[in-house]
Amino acid sequence: MGLACEGKLSESELKRMHALLHQRLPEPSKPGLVLDLTRFEGYDGPSALLEDLKIDTAHRNDFRRVAVVGEGALMKWGTRFADVLTKAELPQLDPSETDAAIAWTVDR
Repeated sequence: MGLACEGKLSESELKRMHALLHQRLPEPSKPGLVLDLTRFEGYDGPSALLEDLKIDTAHRNDFRRVAVVGEGALMKWGTRFADVLTKAELPQLDPSETDAAIAWTVDR
């Protein structure tokens, strides 16, 4: 499974993303997820950040591996914070490692 986040995310966009996750998550298997944040610019306000935290906590047990693709200190900090919220393996990889991220999430 893959998600690419671009620009500043609003609360309504995150609610749509959450609804899509509910529709597409297979049961009972736990898929891998590649989260591409190379073009992510942040949140469109505090309500969007809170909505993202709701998604993280609601799906904390739904993925066995989550590869976060992005770069920079903020990305590393955010991945460490998200690691506390999930039980999935959660590395942060540079954009040049996107193919490796996909392979890693698919590998059992």
